[in-house]
Amino acid sequence: MRKLNLKLLLPYNWAHIRKIKVYDDKKRLLTKIMHGEEPEIEIPDDSKQVIIKLDFYKSVITIPQGENLHLILFMDFRDRFPIKYFDTLKRKCLTGKFVTQEEFEDFSLSFYANAHKWIHKTEIDKGSLFLGFLLSVGLTVMSVVEQSNPYQDIIFMIGLASFFSLLAIQIENHKILLYDYKSRMIASGAAFMLGSIFLQSSFPLIVLFILFSLTFLLKSIHSIGQLYRKVNLGKD
Repeated sequence: MRKLNLKLLLPYNWAHIRKIKVYDDKKRLLTKIMHGEEPEIEIPDDSKQVIIKLDFYKSVITIPQGENLHLILFMDFRDRFPIKYFDTLKRKCLTGKFVTQEEFEDFSLSFYANAHKWIHKTEIDKGSLFLGFLLSVGLTVMSVVEQSNPYQDIIFMIGLASFFSLLAIQIENHKILLYDYKSRMIASGAAFMLGSIFLQSSFPLIVLFILFSLTFLLKSIHSIGQLYRKVNLGKD
């Protein structure tokens, strides 16, 4: 028999009064565990996998070699509205990982905050952000000028919504969630392209808006790619 130390921590108040069943690959029930518990159990030597089950959630985790094992159980999801509600529909959202004794002892609810990728505000692409503000204002103004344009309301909403979306990045303090920065910049770039196509001004002006929108989108994607590489290298 081998010793297995478990620790289960769930975010918010999700399933805090529920018992999660832990089986091995021979369908033997090893234990039941609740949020915040840290049981130490014994598992048979012939157990090859640990199976975590709660309702439709199910994860299969391979047991490593060793006599004294440590397993942390958690929910793997992106903590951003509304994407987190889609992530929690994944069957493997409730999962676990074998860790060292030190990592096991350090495992706390701060795990969920530290799982995100953050960037310093000084690392954002200021040139792209400034261009985005110009495009937002430009589209908003053009929507007012083109009174006969049947897409006037759409262009106005694109310009106004993009402006406030980018403004949220500008007024953010110290650190910005990389996922949030990426979503806002790429969504704004796609919206600028759409708004430019809906314009009914002179052909050169429409082409100018499209080129600036494409420049914003490509510059944003490039800078975001660099930020992801920097963050990932920093974690290695």
